Amino acid sequence: MTSSPSTLQVVTAALEVAGLIEVIHGSNDVEISGVTQDSRTVQPGNLFLAWRGSALDAHDFVAQAAEMGVAAAVVERYVPEAEIPQIQVSDGRLAAALAADVMLGSPWAELFTVGVTGTNGKTTTALLAQHLLGSRGAAAALGTLGLIEPDGSVREGTGGLTTPGPVAISTWLADLAEEGAKSVTVEASSHALDQRRLDGVRFDAVVFTNLSQDHLDYHTDMAAYFEAKSHLLNLMKTKGCAVINAADAHWKNLPVEGRNTVTYGIDEPADLRAEMIEPGPSGTRFRMVSPSGEVDVDLPLIGRFNIENCLAAAGVGTVAGMSLDAVADRLASVPQIPGRLEVVARRPFTVVIDFAHTPDALRGVLTMMRPLTSGRLIVVFGAGGDRDRGKRPEMARAVAQVADLVVITSDNPRTEDPESIIDDIVSGMNGSPFERMGDRREAIGYALAQGRAGDLVLLAGKGHERYQVVGTERQPFDERLIVEEQLGRMGEAV
Repeated sequence: MTSSPSTLQVVTAALEVAGLIEVIHGSNDVEISGVTQDSRTVQPGNLFLAWRGSALDAHDFVAQAAEMGVAAAVVERYVPEAEIPQIQVSDGRLAAALAADVMLGSPWAELFTVGVTGTNGKTTTALLAQHLLGSRGAAAALGTLGLIEPDGSVREGTGGLTTPGPVAISTWLADLAEEGAKSVTVEASSHALDQRRLDGVRFDAVVFTNLSQDHLDYHTDMAAYFEAKSHLLNLMKTKGCAVINAADAHWKNLPVEGRNTVTYGIDEPADLRAEMIEPGPSGTRFRMVSPSGEVDVDLPLIGRFNIENCLAAAGVGTVAGMSLDAVADRLASVPQIPGRLEVVARRPFTVVIDFAHTPDALRGVLTMMRPLTSGRLIVVFGAGGDRDRGKRPEMARAVAQVADLVVITSDNPRTEDPESIIDDIVSGMNGSPFERMGDRREAIGYALAQGRAGDLVLLAGKGHERYQVVGTERQPFDERLIVEEQLGRMGEAV
């Protein structure tokens, strides 16, 4: 979908209400036919959105965009060589989100919208919520995997970021509304919230899963990280509801006074609780209890944290008006979540791929797997480059506490030396035995060669990703195919 034709005055009015306008350069009585934040996608008549980024300053491209026919620009600093009307604002990121929303006709108003944030569990919770809301009509999800269509497929060209930029968000929401979708669940990363990418959207329900150390290379400390996450509260609709994990102490500081809330938990007092938990090798049975009643749930997913994700999604379902019985019926048929405890081989031993890439996520996955494994727990993991170095030794400590055999390798090294990243990880092993292999393919092959009947091999960190980022390039790397190939060489069929 393209933006509806409008005038710059309409955008200007929205920015004035938000108190963002500093100076209007030129006439704002100009017709604009679309909106873009990327000079590579400029079309004549577009409104160009520019702000200073951490890596690029879009103001460097305003003049070029003007030569390509843009009608006007929203900027943080005036660009005199671009002879087009320019609306100078105090916050270009926020202005971009509001402008994109105005140009696309506030499509969120036509949808039941859900925002999900937290360190771990965003993707699973979002997909569980999508599945539940699918009982009310066509439901989509937007996040780490891309734009998930109501039929479960991924829309081409939508992957890359957990939460895309404001133009993409508003455009995709408009597309979904036009195509007849009734709801959409959006993963809200801390980066996106801090950078105001979602500030043009308003949500019927917002979910807070958990908070643990991650992304401190960006946020500097946990206080700033919490502040970024808590901004999602500000994006609720007037009658919206916050669904909050009662087990996470950080969320007790959320400013929820006067707002609608639903809490969930296992061991804590909460509006939605799981009791009588019966874990199994292929699923989990439990009783879901709420003030309005209780119901038995047969969840075809394993792990305590998936019970929490399930309760979070159930909270969304209740906000949407679903009964507990309807929630339980839908949860019984949830599909496998890509890269989240994804079983890719069951013989001669079990091989699981999971996206766990933080200390808490690793600890949670391994603690859950331990009692389900009759043999040894073998773990292959690394840490991403150009990201929070402080969590690397903590990841090692989490793994060393539970695993029987540890193979430390690369993840997405990006522009860092993979061996230096591994050095950081190794510093947290505290004398526990491990193998070190910089080549991740070789590390996977080694781990599989050690496996025997009853063992469980966990490949942690990559999850749904089918690439490795080396330098600034994505190189094909699909762990599913690698496992199939390696087991085939061993004479074993997946």
